[in-house]
Amino acid sequence: MSLYLALGDSITAGYGVGTTFSFPSIYAQFLRRHEPNLLLRNFGVNGLTTGGLLVLLRQNAAVRRYVCQASLITITVGSNDLLQLLRNSSWSFNPAQLSLTLVSMEKTVSQIGEEIRKINPKAILKIGTLYNPLPAGPYARFSSQAQQIIDQVNMMIVAWANRYGGNVANINREFRGKEQQLIGPDFAHPNVIGYQRIARAFSRA
Repeated sequence: MSLYLALGDSITAGYGVGTTFSFPSIYAQFLRRHEPNLLLRNFGVNGLTTGGLLVLLRQNAAVRRYVCQASLITITVGSNDLLQLLRNSSWSFNPAQLSLTLVSMEKTVSQIGEEIRKINPKAILKIGTLYNPLPAGPYARFSSQAQQIIDQVNMMIVAWANRYGGNVANINREFRGKEQQLIGPDFAHPNVIGYQRIARAFSRA
C-alpha cells in the first residue's frame, strides 16, 4: 500500500471547493486507477508560508511520520509569502523589500528540501509553480507587474525542484490565458475546473 502526502497552502487544502474537489483528491483518484490501495494524507493549510511549511516539517510528528512513509509528495507554497509583501505595500512593491523576500524564500525552500530528503531520500517529489490570478478580477491592471514577480519565484521553484530531485508541476502554464474560466469568485483561488487543471499539471509532472 503506497502513501501520497500533499503538503502546502490553500491550493493544496482545496480552499473554496472543499477537500473532495481539492487537487490532491482528484490526483489521488487518477492514481488509484493503477494503485487501488493508494492512501492520501492532505496536510494543506490555508495561509501557509514557506516558513510555516518548514516549521511543520521540523515540529509536527505526524507530518514527519507521513513524509517518511510517503512514496509521493506534492507541494504548493510561496503565494502567501508574496501576499504578505503585498499587504505591506498597497500595490507598490518596494524593490529592496521584494529582494529580501525572495532571498528569504530561497533559503527557506532549500531548508524544506533538505528536511524532506533527510527524512525520505526516495519519495517522488512534485512541486507546483505559482499562477497569476489577477487577470480574472478587479486588479487586472496590476497583472503584468505581478507576473514579473511570479516568474522570478517560479524560476526559484524550478531550481529548488532540480536541486532536490523533484519534478515541476507547471500550474502557471495551465492557467495563463484561461484565468476567467479557472479562477473562483474570490478572484484568487481556483474553481472546481481550476483544481482539476492543477491535478492535471501534477499528473504530467
